[in-house]
Amino acid sequence: MAEETKNPMDLNGDGKVTVAEKVQYYAGKAGEKVKEEAKVLGEKAAVKAKEIGAQAKVKAKEVGEKAAVKAKDLGEKAKVKAKEVGAQAKVKAKDLGEKAAVKAKEVYAEAKVEAKELADKAKAKINEYKASKEA
Repeated sequence: MAEETKNPMDLNGDGKVTVAEKVQYYAGKAGEKVKEEAKVLGEKAAVKAKEIGAQAKVKAKEVGEKAAVKAKDLGEKAKVKAKEVGAQAKVKAKDLGEKAAVKAKEVYAEAKVEAKELADKAKAKINEYKASKEA
């Protein structure tokens, strides 16, 4: 007798292939195919993710370098502006100091004149009082 080859769709090994066995067989084959395709897609996705990660790393480095340059530039501009403002404040303070000194001299001179006038009036009143007591 010749040896019979087993039909791979005969899942229970009874020599008959039923519709249910055919459905189950093809479902299994489809599952294997999906599994293989998923594996291939997963590998492709991993490669693509690695590429994107490398590109993102390069881009992040570029952006970081640009930000560092911009920050340095802004820092230098701020330093220059601070010097300008400081110089302006120094000039303004000197000017205000000079104005305050002039004003203080004026007030002192006025106070000196008023004090002399008050002293003269007080002397006059004292002399009047003395004169009225002697008379």
